[in-house]
Amino acid sequence: MHDLPSLPCYPCPHLSSCCAYGVTLSDDEAAAIARAHGDGMVYRTRWGEWRTRVRGRRCVFLRDNVCTIHAQAYYPAVCRGFPWTDAETGGPYEYDRTICPEFIVRPELVQLGGAVARPARPGGDL
Repeated sequence: MHDLPSLPCYPCPHLSSCCAYGVTLSDDEAAAIARAHGDGMVYRTRWGEWRTRVRGRRCVFLRDNVCTIHAQAYYPAVCRGFPWTDAETGGPYEYDRTICPEFIVRPELVQLGGAVARPARPGGDL
């Protein structure tokens, strides 16, 4: 099993809805992912943005509700920083609350500065 982040919502009761759209990648992340997993796992949008592929309405790296590249050096910064903070207000980024039903049910999950109380899980810190 991969070394997964300690999240208060893991395992996700919403089939990882935050992974439904794939993610934006830096040039370096896209290159590293393509080297490790093949060119077909990333693509460039018509606006020039690199993104992970989506298949079956989820990011291609999500398998059995688990991110398969989380422990890798090229794990995308966008994923690493979730839930995000709004750069203008310093508060929770509005998309966070709409991307996942759990943010509506449990608003305490969105914390300023990314400080979230993370309870221990059976079997280790998943």
